[in-house]
Amino acid sequence: MKTLIMGLLILTGTCGSQKDKVKDANYQELDDNPLTLILSDNYGGTETEELLVLRDNKALKRFFSKVNMTRKPGLQIPEIDFSTEMVVIYCNGKTTNTPTSRIRGVQEEDNQMILDIENTKDNKSPSTAILMPFHLYKMPLTEKEIVLSDNK
Repeated sequence: MKTLIMGLLILTGTCGSQKDKVKDANYQELDDNPLTLILSDNYGGTETEELLVLRDNKALKRFFSKVNMTRKPGLQIPEIDFSTEMVVIYCNGKTTNTPTSRIRGVQEEDNQMILDIENTKDNKSPSTAILMPFHLYKMPLTEKEIVLSDNK
């Protein structure tokens, strides 16, 4: 009986240590990419592909007033501390494909931050619904120019 209890205690202890390692690996992965996805929706973006960089709360409220124009209730405006953070919004443009493309990574240069877009391929037949998705990210405040990568 003592052996069974001792074995269960050891098994329980090792499972927890593996969870910690997975959590640490995910945390390091997030540290490499300064972007944090805050909100993503299939409706409310622009008709053409566009990248919006917002550095103040007034611009964020303007964007959400357009998104929420036809929504009842509207999407809640996220709380962003614009003294230390900024917002990057990637709009895919009109599409019928789901899932939609998202920002995959960031390459930093001297005066630019280049955002790489992950183009998703949908093996299913496209729906007939017209989507105008957007993805809202926050990142640390920078004076560098934020641009989309040329290679798609």
